[in-house]
Amino acid sequence: MPAMLHITNGDSTAGSLRDSGIAGPVIAWRDVLHAGPVPAGLTLESMSDVRARFLADWDRGSFLELSASFDERDRALRRARHVVLWFEHDLYDQLQLLQILAALSEQPDTTAEMICIGAFPGVVPFYGLGQLTAVQLASLWPDRRPVTAEQLSLGTHAWNAFTSPDPGAMPQLLATDLDTLPFLGNALRRLLEEYPVSPTGLGRTERQLLHAIAGGVRDFARLFASNAAMEEATFMGDTTVEARLEALIHACIPLVTPAPYTLTTAGERVLAGEIDACQLNGIDRWIGGVHFKARAL
Repeated sequence: MPAMLHITNGDSTAGSLRDSGIAGPVIAWRDVLHAGPVPAGLTLESMSDVRARFLADWDRGSFLELSASFDERDRALRRARHVVLWFEHDLYDQLQLLQILAALSEQPDTTAEMICIGAFPGVVPFYGLGQLTAVQLASLWPDRRPVTAEQLSLGTHAWNAFTSPDPGAMPQLLATDLDTLPFLGNALRRLLEEYPVSPTGLGRTERQLLHAIAGGVRDFARLFASNAAMEEATFMGDTTVEARLEALIHACIPLVTPAPYTLTTAGERVLAGEIDACQLNGIDRWIGGVHFKARAL
């Protein structure tokens, strides 16, 4: 009988799980699904090709290396007959969990269990599984629970809403009962806050960065920490925040100067709601399956 497969969010947690004494191979899902295209209607394998190309273009590695890593990950999931999912409450993890649940819904011969937490005794503030030692992770093992048919169904439904090209799909989903995946609602509400909105034409992360810079933050380390402090559940790594910042700096009409960061006149006006950044610079950005694309006016 094949060993159970453990799937978790990233390399830090995966390393600690391997040291925990719990039997079975461990893989890290390793995808920043809240950034870049996640279009509807694709198989797991076809989606991996899309994601590898995006991440390669985003300077997250070579396409061949990323593609090989995703292929190894996907094959492991497809072959598995018993999986244990180790995830946490934030948006980064919840989107990964949805993708895996949607894939598992097509694998009726695979038994799945899950450990998904939003806190750990004595770890305050709790950001995620990557904070925990191997011993602490092992202590969670008795708390694992079978993944239910209801969770598989909701995971698939939510994945389809996330990948839909319709920007109304997720608000419609959020109007339904999501209690079977207790952290999902807050995570998806946070994702919706990334949609560009009037009067600034920015999503929440860009607004947070501009507010921090307007408040006197001048270097990246402090800016990253300031942005994280504004989150209810931190989900962005430094590379993702840096990419958002670079887009503000290198826009056709920049909103931020290179370090030491300050707001440009345009940035001040956008933050004040006097002009719309989408109208000023246009937009070409994917959030899940929704492609926001418009030229500057």
